[in-house]
Parts: sequence; structure tokens; C-alpha cells
Amino acid sequence: MIKICTIKSLECLENIRLQVIAKKYFAGNFSLTFFVGLFVLLSISCNTQKSTTSSKGTSEFYTNYSKKLGVTLNGDEDKKFIEAIVGWIGMPYVYGGESKKGTDCSGLVQTLFKDVYNIKLKRTAYDQIDDCSHVAKKNLKSRDLVFFKINSKKISHVGIYIAKNKFIHASLKGVMVSDITDAYYSKYYYSGGRIKNLK
Repeated sequence: MIKICTIKSLECLENIRLQVIAKKYFAGNFSLTFFVGLFVLLSISCNTQKSTTSSKGTSEFYTNYSKKLGVTLNGDEDKKFIEAIVGWIGMPYVYGGESKKGTDCSGLVQTLFKDVYNIKLKRTAYDQIDDCSHVAKKNLKSRDLVFFKINSKKISHVGIYIAKNKFIHASLKGVMVSDITDAYYSKYYYSGGRIKNLK
């Protein structure tokens, strides 16, 4: 007697007794056309279910991280980037620092892009703009850098754009999310930059 133990493409249909169907087929009660048609139909059903589950998981990811960041994400941001920046929120400010024990603004930018994308950026905010192509404020996208001239004639502060005018940066209060349209940051905003070798 022929036994069928597993048909991997039908694993998601737990309530179908495959052995019964198989026995009837091999006994001649089902035509080859019928069995193949049934197999294809159920495979499509499985794939549709998996696709729906995947979409739901993606939606939940952006909903959850929107709450953690206090930012309404668009849903097309790189998940690795989003997960990484959440891990930096609340870390203390330390001038010259570049770790979660303490970091300054350019240290945060340099370390995050090295850890997530293996991209080595220059160390200071003043120099990091050279690693970028200019981007107008209205065209900023997730992962673009935002540069500020705070009480200085040269670039003195940098952050990373997230979405909806929000950016993450290391301020004197620690790593936090701020809005570039706030009066303070709008006053000192200088330029947006898109990292040249970031895909």
C-alpha cells in the first residue's frame, strides 16, 4: 500500500486529510486531472494566506515602531534602520563619544551607518556633509542627513531624517527625536544630504 506522509506545499491546510485523498486517487476514484487541479487550487490558497500574513506583519511592524519613535512612518522605511535607531533613543550625550555609553551628534551618525550598512562616514558634522549629495528640505527621505549651523558660521550639528519632518540626533539632552519645523531647528537648519554610496 502506498502511503503519503507529507506534502509540504499543503502544510498550511491542517484540516485536510491528505491520506484519504491519496488513497482514493490511487484506487482510481479520482482522475489525474482532478487531483492535479485540486493540488494547484490548494497551493494557490496557501500562497495567498502566506502573502496576507506577511502584509499583516509588515503593517504591524510600522505601527509598533511609529509608537516607539513618536513618528508616523510611511511604511517604506528600511526596517533595519528603524530597528537600529530605536535602540539609540535615550542614550546620553558625551562630547567625542560614539557608543551607547555616550555619543555626540556626528558620533551617532557615524556609528549607526557603520553598524547597519557598513558605510564609513567622516567623523565630524562639518566633514560628513562631504559624504552626501545635496537634498532640498522638501525632498528629504528616510536616512538622509540633516545639517545645522547652530550659533556658528560652519556646520556644527547633524541628525538623521526619519519621516514627516522628524529626525533623530544626539542633543545635549541625549539621543532623541525632534522636528525640523520647530522654531529652534528651523532657525538653524542649513542643508539636507543623501549619503552617496547608500543603497
